[in-house]
Amino acid sequence: MYSLIAYILCLLVFVSINTKTAQASDVAMVYTSYFARTVEDNPDRPGFAYELVTSLFKQAGLKAKIEPLPWARSQYMAQNTPEALIFPLSWTPTRDSKYSWSLLLFKNHTHFITYKHPKMDAEIARKRSIGVQLKSSWDNWLTEQGYENIYRVPGDGSSLIKLLRNDRIDAWFTDQIIGNGVTVPLKDPGFTYSDPIQTFNTYLATNKQQPYPHMDKLVKAYKEIRASGRLNEIFTKYDIRNPD
Repeated sequence: MYSLIAYILCLLVFVSINTKTAQASDVAMVYTSYFARTVEDNPDRPGFAYELVTSLFKQAGLKAKIEPLPWARSQYMAQNTPEALIFPLSWTPTRDSKYSWSLLLFKNHTHFITYKHPKMDAEIARKRSIGVQLKSSWDNWLTEQGYENIYRVPGDGSSLIKLLRNDRIDAWFTDQIIGNGVTVPLKDPGFTYSDPIQTFNTYLATNKQQPYPHMDKLVKAYKEIRASGRLNEIFTKYDIRNPD
């Protein structure tokens, strides 16, 4: 009798645990952070990457909870939460082994942005003070390439504009989408962009050890959205060209 009761209790615990696991998987945990034009705290214009990711889940018939956090925190949570996802995460050698990379969202060029100074190239920048967003792909790249005089700030990088204008740093290293999102609204002709330094591939990535189990459905949804023209609609809405 006691063994039967124990068996039933064990069975109930097993069912309960698996039910909770299944329910957890039903709603994907997606981490991100606020970046100009990319992800914004604005219900009417939440950012092109935000709209793209929500469209993917809708197209795939899947549910997601998108959680904006400071960017370093978002990366930590994605690496340490089973089945978690993160966007917009650009691939770098430093990040390669930390995530699973199967859904490329877009490509984007990087630039050194100067203020009332000549256009800067990558070699000149090595001898200058460069501002960059903390824990960003551009921060990774500068470190990987051996740049030494780096000034790192948290957030979307907009605080670097004041430093540029006051000659506290010589350039801001960021991508074209975020750079334009900050500088264009200022309508200040003093900003100069370098020629493209390189192209980053930016992903909806997932936890390396326990990946999101429905990535195949999201990849399929991306292809469908692209074929339908919805992808171009999103980029056009934010006046963004996706480089090939």
